[in-house]
Amino acid sequence: MPDDEELLDVQQVAAWLHVEPRYVYQLATSGALVRVKVGRYVRISAGSVRAYIKANTAAPVPVRARRPGAGARRRLRRAA
Repeated sequence: MPDDEELLDVQQVAAWLHVEPRYVYQLATSGALVRVKVGRYVRISAGSVRAYIKANTAAPVPVRARRPGAGARRRLRRAA
C-alpha cells in the first residue's frame, strides 16, 4: 500500500477502488477526493483515498436467525 503522502494517478486510484477512472474524476470534482493538478494531470493523495474509504465503509449488518416458513412449521407439528 502506498504511504499517505504519495500522489497517485487516476488509473491507480481506480484500480485500488475497483471502479472506472471516470468515477474517480467525478469523486475528485465533487470534493470527495482531494486532487492536485500538476499541469494538465490530476493526482490524488493516497491519504485522501484512505480517508474516503474509511468515511464510506458501512458496518456489517448482523444476520438474524430466521424462523422456518409456514410449510416447515406444519411439517414440524405433524412430526411431533
